[in-house]
Amino acid sequence: MALTTKIKHVDKRPNGILRFRRRFPKDVAVELGEPALQVHIKNREGLAFHREYQAIMQEFDRMVSEVRSRIKGNDTRSPIERWHEALLKREELVSETIGLEDDPEFAAREIAKGLSEQPNTDPLLLKALVNPDADAPKLSLQDAKMMYARDKRMPENEVVRLDRITRRLKEALGPLDKVPLEGLRRDHGRRYMDLMLRETKSDGQPLSVATCAKESKIIAAIVNHAMREGDIDTKNPFIGLPWPKDNGLKVNKKLPLPDDLIVNIEKRLKEGRTKELPVMWRLLKGTGMRLGEVAGLSSEDIVLDAGTPHILVRPNAIRDLKTASSNRSVPLSGDALSAAEEALKGVGSGEPVFTRYARDRGADAASAVLMKAVRAETKDKRLTVHGLRHRVSDKLRDAGAPVEVRHGFLGHSSTAIAESTYGSPRARLMEFAKWAEMAGI
Repeated sequence: MALTTKIKHVDKRPNGILRFRRRFPKDVAVELGEPALQVHIKNREGLAFHREYQAIMQEFDRMVSEVRSRIKGNDTRSPIERWHEALLKREELVSETIGLEDDPEFAAREIAKGLSEQPNTDPLLLKALVNPDADAPKLSLQDAKMMYARDKRMPENEVVRLDRITRRLKEALGPLDKVPLEGLRRDHGRRYMDLMLRETKSDGQPLSVATCAKESKIIAAIVNHAMREGDIDTKNPFIGLPWPKDNGLKVNKKLPLPDDLIVNIEKRLKEGRTKELPVMWRLLKGTGMRLGEVAGLSSEDIVLDAGTPHILVRPNAIRDLKTASSNRSVPLSGDALSAAEEALKGVGSGEPVFTRYARDRGADAASAVLMKAVRAETKDKRLTVHGLRHRVSDKLRDAGAPVEVRHGFLGHSSTAIAESTYGSPRARLMEFAKWAEMAGI
């Protein structure tokens, strides 16, 4: 993307270099001693520029959030990080002393005496001054939770959800800041599992086994992340828990969206303020692609000048793919082809197709808005945006498409079956296009 339009917080210097400059909020600027975040942008155009710009914006948000948490006394740094920073501060203070260069240990103790008389002095700094060889503090489950939220750059709504999930962990194991990661044993995992299986929803019904297992995977991910960052070599007791089998019927848990509902939702989206969402909806409807695959499209992924117009579903600078088998070509025809043509209007070579959602967790943001439109038309929880994908699968099946075609079309499983049956990517694309036409997709 050549920088021909004004992009927020970016200007062009006299030497031609692009500069990102964004002022910090006043309270953050005072704490940091810097008025703004200022960074030179290396990439000048296309997806590379967009990705770098988004990364800098996320870093700005992270800095603001971290500083404000520190101001409120809710420091998001782990004890290990605070300990290492205390050691660095110790070296800095000792190096600034005059006349005690030959005895840095004595200098450190004298500095500690002076700081101990001052209010609000960090106890870790005093410890580092007096005993720098002491063991680093141990990470707790509370530290693990905070590290996970910070490193994953979770927005406020996701942090609230994380709080709800870890609340149940606290009920099972006690205060999380009192549970060191190095002391975790299998019994901790089983106590958590037992509590989850006793939990009930607001209507008094027990949590489904699927919900319990899903939340336990998040707990396991939190612990895994902290163990990796803290170089802790011990087993994660939340992995491989023996959850009972979920005897609930899988069929009918998620249904394909009916045509009349699709029409109503599409009309509602067109009346909305976001012009990208109706186009995304039409692409989802006519291709069966995952929402993340559509939200992360680059202009180079949409091929309209081929004998069979299609979308190349492949990793790009915006997002990766869910699985290796997701890498495929999806034919475009009918309304999906019209939607693709509309999506490319005004989009330069190599640029994101849906700029608003071409970012980390952009698909989640799109899903939230699309689901509001779905729920405005139906309260049936079995009907979701993902139902568009089920609809394509059902249409292919009803038209008689072989399982390898359905799987290859949707990127459901290994493409080895389709490759061995239909050969080259071009042959597979033509086969997919034939069945899509027969299915009326």
